[in-house]
Amino acid sequence: MDIVRANDLLVLGDEELKLYAPVEHEANFQYQEIFEHECYDQFSLSERPTIVDVGANIGLFTVFAKRQWPSASILAFEPVPRTADYLCRNIELHGLTGVRVVREAIGERVEDTSFVHYPNMPGNSTRYPEDKELQVSVVRQRHPDWDVTAQYEPEYLTVPVRRLESHLSGLAHIDLMKVDVEGAELEVLRGIADDQWDRIDNVVMEVQDLHGRMAEIRELLEARGFRCEIQPSPMVYPEILTYLLLAQRGA
Repeated sequence: MDIVRANDLLVLGDEELKLYAPVEHEANFQYQEIFEHECYDQFSLSERPTIVDVGANIGLFTVFAKRQWPSASILAFEPVPRTADYLCRNIELHGLTGVRVVREAIGERVEDTSFVHYPNMPGNSTRYPEDKELQVSVVRQRHPDWDVTAQYEPEYLTVPVRRLESHLSGLAHIDLMKVDVEGAELEVLRGIADDQWDRIDNVVMEVQDLHGRMAEIRELLEARGFRCEIQPSPMVYPEILTYLLLAQRGA
């Protein structure tokens, strides 16, 4: 496990949620997105749902989901070693049970691949750093006083990539699949086996609509029997073209 600061236990929001986090401003951003705007709480789930969290980061969604559905079983994926360490620490901090952490990226092919980690913006870490150029440009225009270059200073890693089908094979049913993978959304979906789709009831994804990505994702999900709704991502500048896609299995 990576060495982390001794004073990285933060208190977030009015309800004083405690969480270990490497970067305070990003943890506060995620707290507002998940707990205040409730962008992922748009589905009615069973009392004991099975939730798959692809791109779990430091665990704010995991903590939120266990508060909403205390008996939920959660399968959480996070490929960046240091970020996964924080995820595990936060699961322990909150005494969460029924959560399994997998330290892998999820994609279309089984491989080891290069991954860019931003230590000062770890939630933006990605397999596709070229897609961050628009975001960096918008942030630089909006905040000319910030040292944006330092915020996006990269570290280069090699991470394992596995198809999601290998992890879903033991799950009889998935009530909700949440995907936040910074440009790899299509690869996640394409890594699900044909005979596994009927087990999935709901999907929520954050998608930056570059390269026609949103249209491809929507077409894939609708072909699998989902009704799709697209909303602006509540905490992201509109010029960055980032949206929430909510997909529910049709009647």
